[in-house]
Amino acid sequence: MIITFATQKGGTGKTTLAIAFANYLSGISERKLNVFDFDFQKSFYHKWKEDEILDIPKLYEVEIIGENDTQAFPDLETIIGLRDNDEINLFDLAGTLDVKYSDLLIYSNFIIIPFEYSDVSVKSTLVFVNVLGQIESQADRIFIRSKYDKSFKYLNQEGMDAELNRYGKLLKSPVFKRNCLQIIDTRKLTYEQKYAVRDPFNEIICHVNETLDTTI
Repeated sequence: MIITFATQKGGTGKTTLAIAFANYLSGISERKLNVFDFDFQKSFYHKWKEDEILDIPKLYEVEIIGENDTQAFPDLETIIGLRDNDEINLFDLAGTLDVKYSDLLIYSNFIIIPFEYSDVSVKSTLVFVNVLGQIESQADRIFIRSKYDKSFKYLNQEGMDAELNRYGKLLKSPVFKRNCLQIIDTRKLTYEQKYAVRDPFNEIICHVNETLDTTI
């Protein structure tokens, strides 16, 4: 299966959540996990390489696409093979849309879209959803509230939630704003980090299992 983290807007914690989700899956799933960093900044990959100094075993390998590659995959059969096999193929996709990633957005089983309730994030999220519609993406959209401040009243939350529920699954549990997620690595989740992401990630896993009639 293919699970892709993607959004039009940078700064929503996309890569941090992708790392946390990869670490979380590694602790609960018996399936092989393959991670691909297709973000231009390659933050996931660079963090994974930096963590080689830690005296902790790797949880997974991280592959990247070459900057001069015009296509992310050699042919369509390759990406369809990734989608249809039993391994979990996790992608961290660039915040800026690129035509060479369109097949990935079309054929992913799930696209996880982090967002915030700021005006900029709201607009860019809806633009991204519109783009997915234009390219006729077959992926199931999962929206996850990122850096959520439970002490703050978001005036646009009710309207935004209603709008996003039209286009996919809006997770009930947000990822609250927590300092522990700012120091995440690719080798483990601390107790505090696991607590911060457990509820929304379990929602994602339950949704994946129910949608595909499988067990991750």
